[in-house]
Amino acid sequence: MNSRFKTICFYLLPFRGWGQNVYLTQRRNSSTPLTNRDAIRFINIGVFIFFKILSGNSQADYPLLRNGDLLFQGENYAAAETQYRKALEEKQRPTSNYNLGNSVYEQNRMQEAAESYKKAIAGTSDPQLKSNAWFNLGNTYYQQSDFGESIKAYKESLKLQPNDAEAKKNLMLAMRQLQQQQQEQKQQEQNEQQQNKDQQDQQDKQDQQQQQQQQKQQQQQQPKDSPGNEKDNVSKDEAREILKAIEREDQRVQEKLKKVSGTKTAPVKDW
Repeated sequence: MNSRFKTICFYLLPFRGWGQNVYLTQRRNSSTPLTNRDAIRFINIGVFIFFKILSGNSQADYPLLRNGDLLFQGENYAAAETQYRKALEEKQRPTSNYNLGNSVYEQNRMQEAAESYKKAIAGTSDPQLKSNAWFNLGNTYYQQSDFGESIKAYKESLKLQPNDAEAKKNLMLAMRQLQQQQQEQKQQEQNEQQQNKDQQDQQDKQDQQQQQQQQKQQQQQQPKDSPGNEKDNVSKDEAREILKAIEREDQRVQEKLKKVSGTKTAPVKDW
């Protein structure tokens, strides 16, 4: 594991370091000093192994892969990326795709890194390499806040290595982040709905005020001497008083006519 790699967040565990290519050997320290004879024998065996490896690994991608590993160890990730890409042009290897993904990951290009990890997963049957690639793929999704896919990737990594404590921890962090993200999205949707409702209520209020204003203007524009306007201005009480006045006037006229018709006139003498 590359302990110097920048973490995704304060608690998220870093990604898995570059894969050892088949050409690199691990150095081991001996606990007991070598005698002269042992040293000579060791040198002879070492020379034999060196030429054996060199003759068996004369592929064109070997120096490119070795340079890429050395550059990655020196934290020159852009140069390491170049070497791994050239090596992949010579020959497709799962470890090369995996290492390319790591070098791109270090440059914060998560989508490209994810593609390289996917190729490594599809091209290898090594459970260790595949588990590490799933682990790092989960980290790329986590970096992009795609916590659902991140959870899936960590679970795939744990299928291959069920006792991986780091994968378990990152899985729990991704699940927690997904829950928080869902809560924030729900709250945002509620806020948007309330905002839309408030805007609609405000629009309805403005429409109502505008309609009332138009009605008022229409009333003001009608002629004052319009018969229809006078009728509209006469209240019910006023109308009843007018009718009563008319009735009273009619009664007076009728009474007057009755008096006139009841007066006797003198007979006219015909002599």
